[in-house]
Amino acid sequence: YYQPQVAARDGHVTGAEALARWQCEKYGQVPPAVFIPLLEQSGLILPVGRWILQKAVRQCKEWTRIDPDFVMSVNLSYVQIAEDDFLPFLESTLKEERLDPKNLVVELTETYLARESGTLKQLFDQVRALGVRIAMDDFGTGYSSLEILKNSPADIVKIDKTFIRDIRTSRFDATFIRFVVELCHDVDIRVCLEGVETPEEYQTVGQMGLDTIQGYLFGKPQPEETFEEKFFSE
Repeated sequence: YYQPQVAARDGHVTGAEALARWQCEKYGQVPPAVFIPLLEQSGLILPVGRWILQKAVRQCKEWTRIDPDFVMSVNLSYVQIAEDDFLPFLESTLKEERLDPKNLVVELTETYLARESGTLKQLFDQVRALGVRIAMDDFGTGYSSLEILKNSPADIVKIDKTFIRDIRTSRFDATFIRFVVELCHDVDIRVCLEGVETPEEYQTVGQMGLDTIQGYLFGKPQPEETFEEKFFSE
């Protein structure tokens, strides 16, 4: 499934985040918070993660034929990153699908980036050397967010949706978002705000200098056919 990301200034679609969804015959719709940890614990996250990445890259290539600047974001598990041949797999996938690396963003949670080691830093440097950008997801939910930001390889920061819930009444949340935007822009990091669900929320954050916005106001996660019909059909 794909959830749209839009430009903060005018709401036009700039890309999408690829999201895994599981509709189980026995249990119905199983939340990612339930099945992703199970995949990680069992090791199945490796083949499933590769399939998601390949499918997302292939779909992005199709959409870049319509919009050359379209960007696909793909979440990565710490298990995938730890795999020895992750980088060769990423590089070969981009080559096989003939996708320009600038059109791909890989996302890792702030919690995981906080555990970054020297080995991981070298890997992230290699990912960026390919031309693929790295996004820090769920920013603001950790214990040492600014320290993590200082030491992370993030090209994009995605502010967690918890900071939008009370945006119209909370001076703290509004100040936090503006502060993160200003700080990140000063060091050439782009900022995305997640979780925008109402026109009032969008109106409030639209003047805060954000680069992109993501949330149900612009579209829920949807199959590629629905996404393409909604955002690319004239």
